[in-house]
Amino acid sequence: MNLVLCLLSSRRFQTASKIARTVPGYEHDPDDKRAHEAFQRKFERDKAELRRIGVPLQSGVDPYYETEPGYRIARSDFELPQIAFTDAEAAVVAAAARLWQQPELQSGTAQALRKLRAAGIDVESHAAVFPVKALPGAEAALAPLLESIASRRAVAFDYLGARDEAAQHRRLQPWGCAAWRGRWYVAGYDLDRGAQRCFRLTRITSRVRLHGPEDAYAIPDDVDVLAFVSETEDRQPPSRARVLVRPRAAWGVRRRADQIGPRRPDGDEVRFSYTDAPYTASWLASFGADVLVLEPPELVKETIACLQSLAEERE
Repeated sequence: MNLVLCLLSSRRFQTASKIARTVPGYEHDPDDKRAHEAFQRKFERDKAELRRIGVPLQSGVDPYYETEPGYRIARSDFELPQIAFTDAEAAVVAAAARLWQQPELQSGTAQALRKLRAAGIDVESHAAVFPVKALPGAEAALAPLLESIASRRAVAFDYLGARDEAAQHRRLQPWGCAAWRGRWYVAGYDLDRGAQRCFRLTRITSRVRLHGPEDAYAIPDDVDVLAFVSETEDRQPPSRARVLVRPRAAWGVRRRADQIGPRRPDGDEVRFSYTDAPYTASWLASFGADVLVLEPPELVKETIACLQSLAEERE
């Protein structure tokens, strides 16, 4: 709170050294190396916390007074106008608050609802207007990507594309995340390819690592992440599935095939094209032990996940 009050009190950027001298809780001897490093760690944690809770923290240099980077909070960005919802708008907010399964997003929506109640707006009374189904989102990559978007920091991760034989290292300046056809995606500027790209979070095979300074890039004003994701995914060429079907079984899979063979003692190899991996995996999983998915690796992984989910539901 002391830091927020300090950064709101002046239009100029406040440097870290000035903040250390004026904000209670940051006092230390700048000549003491260990004490100064402890201050820097605490200051970085506090900045990250302010951004996490939505405080619009700006960074920059005041060319007339300082050469050291500083920070400020613009009152016009910080202060909220009077909030008023129609019944329909309140119902939409209530539905949105019930979409999230992730604990980190659940806590954020609960906090938002508490703030609205404090302002005299009860959206929960409208919750039954729109029945909703919670979005997926157990992907570990989602939380660090949301953090990188808030702080405008680049990220790095290993990514196994639909046609990659091995995971590729990617560096991205994220613009936003969107859910499309039951899957989470991140869109942004690919630093290695020099173009905008989108990535499915379930194909990220490593920990998402934030690197570089904060506020390293700006998100384009006209970007529509959901539209970009949907257009990109719809342009993807069909994939080829290769599955093993038991003799005299899974006739639905055989009818869809455009190639059958070679024939093996344990069944027939069947090939067909598909575009929606999650739907195709769910359909193949419905045949149980009569079908074994052989290729591609993405479809194998999706089908195994479907079978595991079915097994858990029966327990």
